[in-house]
Amino acid sequence: MRNKIIFIGGMGRSVTHYLGRTLGEHPDITLRLESKFTFWSITNHVAHNQKTHSLRFWLSAIFLKCLTIGSGKVICEKTHPAIWIKAKLSFLFPNAKWICVVRDPYQAVASMKKHAGVQKWYQKLPLDKVNPFLGITEENKQKFNRLSLAEKGAFKWISHTQQMEKIQRESPENVLLVNFNDLVTSQEKTLKLALNFLGLSTHTPTEKGEQSTLHKKQALTEEEALSISQILIANNYGQWTSHSPYSEVELNSE
Repeated sequence: MRNKIIFIGGMGRSVTHYLGRTLGEHPDITLRLESKFTFWSITNHVAHNQKTHSLRFWLSAIFLKCLTIGSGKVICEKTHPAIWIKAKLSFLFPNAKWICVVRDPYQAVASMKKHAGVQKWYQKLPLDKVNPFLGITEENKQKFNRLSLAEKGAFKWISHTQQMEKIQRESPENVLLVNFNDLVTSQEKTLKLALNFLGLSTHTPTEKGEQSTLHKKQALTEEEALSISQILIANNYGQWTSHSPYSEVELNSE
């Protein structure tokens, strides 16, 4: 790892924080957990469809490059929207390793419903223009603004999942996809897999997330769950609609 950097990516509300803190305990890793300058610069560049904030993005990328040169440890940059600009970052970090977390869509969308910061993007950005960060496509841009929050979240989940799958196909030796459920229920095994992928020694973390907190069922109405299922099936992600260990949905009658 000549560049000595790891990027943790994924969709928001997918426990990328937890993965970052866990890896950050390794003695050979320096964790940057959504550090303000790089997180703000990269996230805004991505959210605005890479059309604005370019100067600040490149300054933050060069700043990261300097950190890797001056550090005796591996830098772990937990800025999950970076998956959208992997191609740009690869100019400076061609040998960087990427670990991305994929969470069950029902749980991810239910968590989005309760997170004000996630919802603000729908107020700050135009909803009638193609924007992969929000899940807006050429096909759904005319109706996107009229969709429910759960439906918007489903399209966002699909867009992020497709991007993670894409960068892994393009760089299988540098990109590892980790399933949220495996990370929570089999922490040591999954961490060992990740460290092996990174070429680092095995390390047992003290960070122990409570499964009841990390993997708890989130409330969705029957209507919301059904609309999410329909969107998943229509976009070839129907395998997530079954009640598997990866899609436990709490339905209620609110």
